[in-house]
Amino acid sequence: MKVYKYRSVEEKIFKRDFDTISDKFFYSSNYSTLNDPFDIYFSEQISPLIKFLNILFPNNDSSNFEKQLKLVLGSKEKTGIYCLSKNFLNEQLWAYYASAYSGYCIEYDLEILVDKSQNSDFEYMLEIDYNDIIPTIDINDIKNPESLIRKMYAIKKANWKHEDEIRLIFNNYGFKKFHPSAITGIYFGYKTDKIVKESFYNLFENEDVKFYEIFPSNFKLDYKLIYETKRKLKYDISKFDFEILRSRTNQWEHVYEIFYKGNYEDIIELKEFILAFREKYCIKTSTLILFNNKRVMDLIESNSLTDEEYVRYADSIITAIYGDEVVITNPFKDLKYNEILNKR
Repeated sequence: MKVYKYRSVEEKIFKRDFDTISDKFFYSSNYSTLNDPFDIYFSEQISPLIKFLNILFPNNDSSNFEKQLKLVLGSKEKTGIYCLSKNFLNEQLWAYYASAYSGYCIEYDLEILVDKSQNSDFEYMLEIDYNDIIPTIDINDIKNPESLIRKMYAIKKANWKHEDEIRLIFNNYGFKKFHPSAITGIYFGYKTDKIVKESFYNLFENEDVKFYEIFPSNFKLDYKLIYETKRKLKYDISKFDFEILRSRTNQWEHVYEIFYKGNYEDIIELKEFILAFREKYCIKTSTLILFNNKRVMDLIESNSLTDEEYVRYADSIITAIYGDEVVITNPFKDLKYNEILNKR
């Protein structure tokens, strides 16, 4: 999914933002700096309940619960919020946040942007709900953290609906890292100065970034590609015949299961493919599992394998590569594999 950040070219703001992007950071704000005075605005019904229970049951110690409540509600003081839009053709946002079409809009790959290997304190991605009813936190929300977070950070008044906003929530406000591949495009307004455009062309000269211009057409906004930069890769991935069967990620690694259609008995070819694949696709520690057929897909999706299926799975694997190693081995043909074969 692609998300967008509109930015101004007012001199001090532009220099600050350009330097931050150059260093591969973005800034997640504290709630007090948000431009809507009713943002992060809610009521809570728990404190009155605690007082009432203390009157009814004076010997009941609710101090720990009160402390926990204050801790949760007070967390907004340190929480980091990064506001993005799902729309790069929003007329109001270009007018308000992008210097009346003289600014620019950054396109991010959301999956890469929220990767916890870059920022371990990333917690939530929230799509904003727009309505004019003040959210109320009650006792059930304390038991349900996601409901609590949504009521605190993901509800805005209806007159902000045009922003079509997505929010990234971090445990702490401040600068956050992003992988270079997270930025996939830059959109310029039709009034953006040439020097601003060329500054970004130079900045991303060794990254895969597309540059567009936004312009009015037939009473609406339209866009066109005006420039493109490409990474200078050491290896040519296009000369290899392969298919990514499945990819999955967690906080620590990305796992790719790949059907390799080339000559997998050629160790030199295999090693070059692995290096080329890593260079092209891997943004963090990755495991690559190469298969010699596509029929293995049904086994990949299975949570448990019979002995026969395990043998077929092991026979289908060319190699499994972990981390930075490039050692061509098949770790799945282990003792269990041999034991199964000996039973036959």
